[in-house]
Amino acid sequence: MSDVLHHAMNRRNLLKTAGAAAAAGAVPGTILQAAETVANAGTAGNADRAANAAELRAKAKKNLKLGIFTGVYGGLPLDEAARRMREDGFRCVVLQYGFKDIAFDPFNPDWDVLKKIRTALEKNDLEVAGLFGYHNVIGPDEAGRKRNEQFMNTLINNWERFGSPIISTETGTFNTQSQFAEDPRNFTDEGYAAARNALASLALKAYRKKAIIAIEGYWRNLISSVDRAERLFREVDLPSLKLTMDPCNYYKPEDMSRMDEMLRDMFKRIGQHTVLAHAKDVVMTDKGQEHPAPGLGVLNYPLYLRLLAELDREIPLVIEHLSLEDVPRARDYVKQQFEKL
Repeated sequence: MSDVLHHAMNRRNLLKTAGAAAAAGAVPGTILQAAETVANAGTAGNADRAANAAELRAKAKKNLKLGIFTGVYGGLPLDEAARRMREDGFRCVVLQYGFKDIAFDPFNPDWDVLKKIRTALEKNDLEVAGLFGYHNVIGPDEAGRKRNEQFMNTLINNWERFGSPIISTETGTFNTQSQFAEDPRNFTDEGYAAARNALASLALKAYRKKAIIAIEGYWRNLISSVDRAERLFREVDLPSLKLTMDPCNYYKPEDMSRMDEMLRDMFKRIGQHTVLAHAKDVVMTDKGQEHPAPGLGVLNYPLYLRLLAELDREIPLVIEHLSLEDVPRARDYVKQQFEKL
């Protein structure tokens, strides 16, 4: 609410109080006292709101650690990439394993290579907030499923070498062409059951190794809605199954007119499971729905950051869907939104 609107409302309240006092036969001094009481209450209320907003901003800046996917800097040599990430203001990363001059292969692990990557990140005070574990959890075919299982076993069994127990993944699809595309079977009971069983298996493996599987739902995939995500957390009741919060993924094109309502509902129902959050955007174009970098869409970022801050714990906030050249703009946009809380 703007200061002008607050002033207008307080003035109306003052006049109403004065009018009521006059109608009751109050003496002028009494009318003035009543008016002053209303004015003082309004001033105190404004001060309280300002103090609460300042407190929330401070909490958000402290707890929401700005991060980036290392792949954004993957075209640079390792040492330069690590230095640039820190110089660009990031405090943490989601590790994607490869740089211009060095790459770790999860299917043929060279732990000395991984150690070099970790050392470069640590030298620049960059925490590994999470591991890139994205794959189709139900797998398009048997060979694909075995390869995905090998990939995830490497991450789960060796998370301490990588630097974070949090392993993010999408929730799968029956589509055989793209792991991010829909299929009619995704939205059936069969589809939900397939995702639940696959994610329960991963979460159980992670539980035994003290790792965490952080799912990222998407309306085209098997965990396609807040309803399904809430059901999954209820039915797979393990501390090793958590959430990568990415609200843009849950908005279907027909939902774009009620985004704030859905965002509040999202946090109310599944926000407590959040261990990592993504910062991107969502917008409708003549090509359909797109998910660009932060600030290039219509997500209500002040509301999103406020809801994250109200979780009242440390959460990595990782910017995505951007090029290296767009990092300064996207980073500054997100940082500016903290001032609007």
